[in-house]
Amino acid sequence: MHYKAVSSKASLVNLFWDQFLFLWQLIKSRFLFWLGLISFVILMLKLMPNSAIVPLFFIGVDFNAVKSGQVILPVFWFVYFVMPLLIVLSSFKQLWQVRGMQLRGLRYSPLSFAAVNVGLMGLITIIYVVLTEGIMTLMTDFSWLRNFKLLQFHGLPALLVLFIINFSGIFLLLIIQTTIGRFNAPLGIIIPFSLCIITIYTTWKYNPFNSLMLLRVNNNNFLLLLATTLLMLTVYLITDRYSEPDY
Repeated sequence: MHYKAVSSKASLVNLFWDQFLFLWQLIKSRFLFWLGLISFVILMLKLMPNSAIVPLFFIGVDFNAVKSGQVILPVFWFVYFVMPLLIVLSSFKQLWQVRGMQLRGLRYSPLSFAAVNVGLMGLITIIYVVLTEGIMTLMTDFSWLRNFKLLQFHGLPALLVLFIINFSGIFLLLIIQTTIGRFNAPLGIIIPFSLCIITIYTTWKYNPFNSLMLLRVNNNNFLLLLATTLLMLTVYLITDRYSEPDY
């Protein structure tokens, strides 16, 4: 099928807003439930004595523990990074099943579909990270935040870098989920979950998700995470541009 692309910025903005409203109806219940749950957990953790919320969620597992076979599952880390996957599930596939024929009739190109999907994934990730890490920051003692160090950054700049890292990691997981899910919805869930599990129990230094753990993050795996995110974004846009969606 050939498309006469609708390419104006105004049209894409309208498409984005329309798609967001439909997507919100699909994920609203899950989003409010999971966000409410994690917010409740953060508030409960605040009641624990001498608890710094940020490291409880993002400390992860160091390589020495993996090598010695003494890994304790970092429950908070795992839950935090798979929760956006549970919020989205196969919503993007459902979205296009509902809206695909109508939007193709309006002459939107497949590339427009893909670009709007990417924007929606980015928006979901930003909202999730801002809300959750904002609550964590408010619930963490200022003295700990002031001394927080990440890579070569301290204090508030380190928190900003943490936001960028976590945004990139969640965005990458959602891209993987959506790319695979458009062909096989169950695998779209299973593979990102498996990648998180593999990250916990392996020491492969070229795993980009190592940067999501405070005990493992360094400049190299941070750059690798950014590069992998850009690569998977390109793969997603190409597959969505040149293959016919299964509506």
